[in-house]
Amino acid sequence: MRFPVTAFLAALLPSCSACETPCAQDTDCSAEDICSSGSCEDAAGRRFDLVARGSTLIYRNDLGTISIFGEDGRWILRGATAVAVLGETSEGGRPLSISGTGARTVSHTEETDALGAAERLVVSAESSDPLPRLTWTLSSYGDQGFYTARLAIEGTSPEPVSIAKAVTLRADGKFGAGLFVGQHPATHRILENGSYGVLDHVVQILPGDTQESSPIGGLVPGGFEGASVSNWNHALKDLETGASWIAGTLTVDASTPVMNLSFDPALASASPDGRIGFSYFSAEGAYLPEPKRLIAGARVESETTYLHPAERDPLVGLERYADAIKRSLSIRLWRERGNGNRVPNGWNSWSGSGGTGGYGTDIDEDIILANLEVMARELRDFGMDWFQVDDGYQYEYGDWVWREDRFPHGPRWLSDRIRERGLRPGLWIAAFTPHATSTTSRSHPDWIAGRSDLGNILGTEFDFLDLTHPEVLEWLRELFARIRHEWGFDWAKVDFSYWSVLGNDFHDPTKTREEAYRGAMRAVREGLGDDAFLLAVSALGLHYGLVDSDRITLDSAPIWDWQPGTASTARLNQQGLKPTVRTAARRYYLHDRVWVTHPDLIFFRSGLDPTWPRLSLSESQAFATYVAMSGGIVKLGDRLVDLEPEHVNTIRKLLPIHGKAARPLDLFEREFPERWHLPVTETLDGYDERYDLVTLFNWGFNFDLTTNPYSEMPDENESKTLSVDLAGLELAAAPGPYLAYEFWTGRFLGEVSDRLELSVPAHSARVVAIRSKSSVPQFLGWNRQITMGGACLEAAEWNSGRLTLVAKVAKPTELAPLTYDVAFHVPEGFELGRVSYSGAAVDALESTREGPVVRVSFVPLETGRLAITLEFE
Repeated sequence: MRFPVTAFLAALLPSCSACETPCAQDTDCSAEDICSSGSCEDAAGRRFDLVARGSTLIYRNDLGTISIFGEDGRWILRGATAVAVLGETSEGGRPLSISGTGARTVSHTEETDALGAAERLVVSAESSDPLPRLTWTLSSYGDQGFYTARLAIEGTSPEPVSIAKAVTLRADGKFGAGLFVGQHPATHRILENGSYGVLDHVVQILPGDTQESSPIGGLVPGGFEGASVSNWNHALKDLETGASWIAGTLTVDASTPVMNLSFDPALASASPDGRIGFSYFSAEGAYLPEPKRLIAGARVESETTYLHPAERDPLVGLERYADAIKRSLSIRLWRERGNGNRVPNGWNSWSGSGGTGGYGTDIDEDIILANLEVMARELRDFGMDWFQVDDGYQYEYGDWVWREDRFPHGPRWLSDRIRERGLRPGLWIAAFTPHATSTTSRSHPDWIAGRSDLGNILGTEFDFLDLTHPEVLEWLRELFARIRHEWGFDWAKVDFSYWSVLGNDFHDPTKTREEAYRGAMRAVREGLGDDAFLLAVSALGLHYGLVDSDRITLDSAPIWDWQPGTASTARLNQQGLKPTVRTAARRYYLHDRVWVTHPDLIFFRSGLDPTWPRLSLSESQAFATYVAMSGGIVKLGDRLVDLEPEHVNTIRKLLPIHGKAARPLDLFEREFPERWHLPVTETLDGYDERYDLVTLFNWGFNFDLTTNPYSEMPDENESKTLSVDLAGLELAAAPGPYLAYEFWTGRFLGEVSDRLELSVPAHSARVVAIRSKSSVPQFLGWNRQITMGGACLEAAEWNSGRLTLVAKVAKPTELAPLTYDVAFHVPEGFELGRVSYSGAAVDALESTREGPVVRVSFVPLETGRLAITLEFE
């Protein structure tokens, strides 16, 4: 009877709307009420809620703004609206906002799209002629915890109106709005993804209270307003509470979206609970090189912004964001498009440029064939599968005619030779930037775009193709079809293409630079076909959904830190192994979700400049370890004919690449992340144990990002003890205790439970397999492939006193001998009897036992499948 009585009494009482309930924000009131002038009152069509896991979005139709609140009712985002910026981008423009329009109507729908089940609010805002009509679509994806926002701008006047920019979300402290994640911006870290639309080769993590914007902002078009201006997306983490915020674009159709963020103490407001917010946040995209022109009935759609305001872990949030990009753009990864497709591994003839000791453009047929022979003999059977000819085969950029003095037999003959050696051929090309002296440029002046001010900075040696010209698009289709079908190359690396976005005066002035660029990349794909591998360089978001891989860093160099004489804070200019890791690590989440990551070249040689520090084997192995943990392309940066035995065996131990990305656990705490975790739940060859890899790096010099300002951690050139809290990880392995085995040293580290601690030598890496301890003999690790189970192992099965390991083995060579070493854990009470081998022929057989560890070693005499059976008594 309790409920009926309660309901009866409640019916006799006045509703909350009739009560003078004090409030500071809408969440202090019921869902039917709003907070107005300090008290709750009936919303009367002024409040509309969207709910997602961990937060609630409240749209106030009387204000034309949204606010987002956490589960605890506290502000996260306050007073955000959408804005169309009218006029010329270069002149700042005139804002027309949802909040500033007159009549606003709201509709509510429930739909299912590529992202999942969605609840939507569609806000339509009318303006007086000749101003456009705005439609703001806000969507909630309940259990997934995120929202999306999109703005449509529709012309209402026969006179054209210029649209310089579409802003899907803007919270401006000048109007009392703000973003609230932790207690104060000073304890936050902002992970960018490139900056200012054009700087895509460096990724920064900034303190949240950064107040000075980069001077670059005044040199590039776009009208940026944030102290942090991040390309494509950004992530915030509050170091004190762990609270995080993820925002980014799901589309790149007609603009380069940026996430602006600022903290200005004069404009920042405080939440009711005393937290200080960021004074400015926006998600926006400018239309360049010319604004969009709207007349009556014409419509411009903004990009779609993704927003997860309440992620508990920013790394998980970044991964979910990348998953959403994949679903939104219907991306089919390389491995999903064909049986046997896997992450490519290979070499290209550029080999890090001639200036650093590689070939650069100084190549010919004999050089290619000599390196091909080394690749086929030393690495092919271990998993190396691609071989790329780089810059230097052509007379001029733009004409793409092979030089007969260097390649007398032509491209088809060469690609056939590569295939005959069991490898797949690839080709580099700079298709969008012909030399000004090329026949293509001189014969088709109408194919050449104008140059923006930034484009002029690059000089006049190269032209920019006008990617809106239909004849250019057809030329690109025919060129890449020729590469694929006539020349016989299965891989195309398209370089310097991003320069073309600095063009202007297009054949089709209605197209933005992004529309032109993406249309051209589609033409490239149409020419190549879906079964060829397409690799692009930089310009990340412009390639979403169009390429199989993107090289996500600046060119690397054969040096551990960076060029001598370069300041430790001059991040825009640094090249070397560690700068490559820094940038690639901060984009780790894109791999195997948006594309295959390309973290640039592995080097063993040192640079030609004698003033550069020499590169050590341990440093090369540390970078190679990073590449393996990235899951991305293994690409070699040396002349293969110069490789030494230890170089060859280091490369072999990465192959074939497992293909999954480890998570940098201290991404927001260290400039060069030291602690990485990879749960192994999928393998290439059938091995079905679930286990974990913990990788530790001693980078030497580092920055501590937990201090503000960041503090230098000097290179002591000595071992460093690093630890990982296993209890805080979501381990793939079954519950502990665990057995720990390190790859590079072949050491059994014993039994661990809640914490792993290991001393790592200077400029080195250690990879530890963490496996749940069994009551019977079990596989621990080996020296063949760095994931110790993710590739080359088919099974490790215990049955009636026998442990059988089935593996793929490759025959080593005279240049680089390799003895396989396989370790097993044997509990007390088990004695090793006989070890037998079947399948591939092996030699130099040995077995030893030291404590609980049994090791068997052998040398394969042929490449094939091998079963090793250990019989126990």
